[in-house]
Amino acid sequence: MKRLALAPCVAAMLLTLTTFARSGDDKEPRAIINKGLDVQGGEAKLAKFTATTMKGTGKFFGLGEPIDFGLEIIVQRNKQLRFAVDLKVMDQSLKIEAGVNGDKGWEKLNDDVKDMPAEEVAEHKEQMHSGSVTHLLVLKDKGYQLSTIGEVKVGDRTALGVHVAKKGHRDVNLYFDKDKGHLVKSEFVIKDIKTSGDMEITQTTLYSDYKEIQGTRQPTRVVIERDGKKFTDTQMNEIQLLERVDESVFGRP
Repeated sequence: MKRLALAPCVAAMLLTLTTFARSGDDKEPRAIINKGLDVQGGEAKLAKFTATTMKGTGKFFGLGEPIDFGLEIIVQRNKQLRFAVDLKVMDQSLKIEAGVNGDKGWEKLNDDVKDMPAEEVAEHKEQMHSGSVTHLLVLKDKGYQLSTIGEVKVGDRTALGVHVAKKGHRDVNLYFDKDKGHLVKSEFVIKDIKTSGDMEITQTTLYSDYKEIQGTRQPTRVVIERDGKKFTDTQMNEIQLLERVDESVFGRP
């Protein structure tokens, strides 16, 4: 029974606001964003890739006692998503998969496949938008309003904060290492539809262990906290940047 009750919690673990002082001039936050892009490999190089595949292992803390899991994710243009999580609960193997392509989605628990409810598809799409903000390239669009948050401590590092707003979407806070320039933290609000309904949760993501991948710099360790409590700690063992993935990859099995 516990094995089945765990499924919505694990499915939610991937979909995953401080007070800030706003500036009327966006030159300073745009300079911070531009530096972040530069240390990742530069706008031109990053723009070549529209898709990312990742494989990793980690621990899930959503039910208290940490549970080991394996993970695979494919994201394209931050509009299409497919992920799979493998784990064991009480010596029982559990595999959770889900996909989103436009306004349609599906989810699979072991061999049972069903359509994803519309409200969950909408939430996945909103979180993909927030994810696209953390990749920085979309912020070159003047439709995004940027403002400074100021200096904060992220671990033992001093970070510069940028608040991102766009009409029709939730706000996102980004924090960049003051000296090195790369993204070390993001914050945005999510809704865990399966377990919490419309209740809003602040999701904080910490990025570290940057490594060179195909001429770019990518974080290989990602720690997610929800409302201040550790939710997942994932080590990405394989990251591949692609120019395109066939849309059939995201279709219902």
